[in-house]
Amino acid sequence: MKLLFSTIIFCAFSLPLMSQNDMDAIRYSQSYFGGSSRSKAMAGSFGALGADGSCLSGNPAGIGVYRKGEINYSFGIRVLAIEASHNGTLSKNYKANMPFDGFTLVGAWDSKLQPDNHHALGIACNQLANYNGNVTIEGRSNFKSIANDFLANAEGKSIKNLDNSYTGLAYETYLIDTIDAAYYSLINPKYDLKQSQSIETTGRNNEWCFSYGYGYKDKFYFGATLGVPSINFNHNAVYSEIDDKDSIRIDNYDYSVWYYSGMGGFKSLSYQETYKTTGNGCNLKLGAIYRVADFIRLGASFHSPTIYNLTDTYVYKMTASYDEGESFSSEYPPDNGGTFNYKVITPMKFTGSLALLYQKMGAINIDYDIINYRTASLQSSPQEFTGVNNVIRNKYSQTSNLRIGAEANLKPMFIRLGYAMYGSPFGETFKGDFVKSFYTGGVGFRRAKMYVDISFSRAFSKANHYMYNSAYVDKSTLKNYGTTIGITIGSKF
Repeated sequence: MKLLFSTIIFCAFSLPLMSQNDMDAIRYSQSYFGGSSRSKAMAGSFGALGADGSCLSGNPAGIGVYRKGEINYSFGIRVLAIEASHNGTLSKNYKANMPFDGFTLVGAWDSKLQPDNHHALGIACNQLANYNGNVTIEGRSNFKSIANDFLANAEGKSIKNLDNSYTGLAYETYLIDTIDAAYYSLINPKYDLKQSQSIETTGRNNEWCFSYGYGYKDKFYFGATLGVPSINFNHNAVYSEIDDKDSIRIDNYDYSVWYYSGMGGFKSLSYQETYKTTGNGCNLKLGAIYRVADFIRLGASFHSPTIYNLTDTYVYKMTASYDEGESFSSEYPPDNGGTFNYKVITPMKFTGSLALLYQKMGAINIDYDIINYRTASLQSSPQEFTGVNNVIRNKYSQTSNLRIGAEANLKPMFIRLGYAMYGSPFGETFKGDFVKSFYTGGVGFRRAKMYVDISFSRAFSKANHYMYNSAYVDKSTLKNYGTTIGITIGSKF
């Protein structure tokens, strides 16, 4: 019971403190193909072909295939459409941005002691993930409410032990209260409400690569990359419930509630969580390519876990309005929010590749990745994430990715096609929720030492989403459609 009550009526019809969770570990463990438009047009499939800036983030042995120097810059435009369905209501959102895709600078030279062998050094920046997106989810509550989650979180806890970022805010805004030390809510889920959630995300994961490659008699190629990825992720989510039919009145609760002057029954609530994640990581990539014959190449690469040192700045806000005009707001932490430092350790990745070449007229490349998401983890000092890491071990699984790319040389024009499948972190491949598919294509033009490449990619994925605790809200379905056009301008020297 709050201290400001005036009288009591007996009706006649008697989230966690830290924002970090398993989704953060999986988000930063997932990377996709980026870099040059040549590579993107072939769905990032270059593991056994080499001689492309994307190899520095994929199979670094590909830098050993270079015999000349090269510099290029890649950019483009990306449009993401998200279709959300919640209890029969369909909503659509669109967001466009102009991402930086990549930069490459490579120098190559023959060995003085062994002219048949050659060296290469390279630096590249490739975009591994783009986090820009908007989604709006809305529909009827189906007689469910976030109040049920508030009450479940509050059960058995004293008021001072309510978590400050979630249930404590509900208490401060009168959404939950106590009578005789028992919690109740002014939101009565007996009545159907309007639920909605808007989520806006921005940011990217760009990786700087510092690579060395060695070619032995144009037969064996070896390479290593020191990768330094940089994370910038912004998240703003607003959840709301509205008694749009004005069903919840102070005189029609079927359980005991306190009456506070100026409040009356529940009208609406808004819960906002905002956080920004920034930081850098470090990893090591090793690779090899073997030219079996002029028309066959085999490739293999190993990516070590990436260790990210990240910082979150965060704030949680809740507002509640009531029928008689009163409204209350509270936030945590007060006065400009809070910060938290932690680490994310991603899974290692193994990739096998096969390339088939026909003289200089065309090539096909196939890459196959194996990655085990249950080995991802979060770390802090002192360790705050034992429970989260247990969730990761039990919830996620090993999966695989597949990329296939083809290129035809129609001098001076090149035509390229590709397909990529990134398996769900829950283990599904090719189809199912959280599986992401890409269909790509593009053209290239080469004159003397200059070239221009253009790529087009279409991405599709489907996911299930819960606005809050899945035990107390119906599932929403999200369908994501992404279209990207990329351009690379480069020169060989």
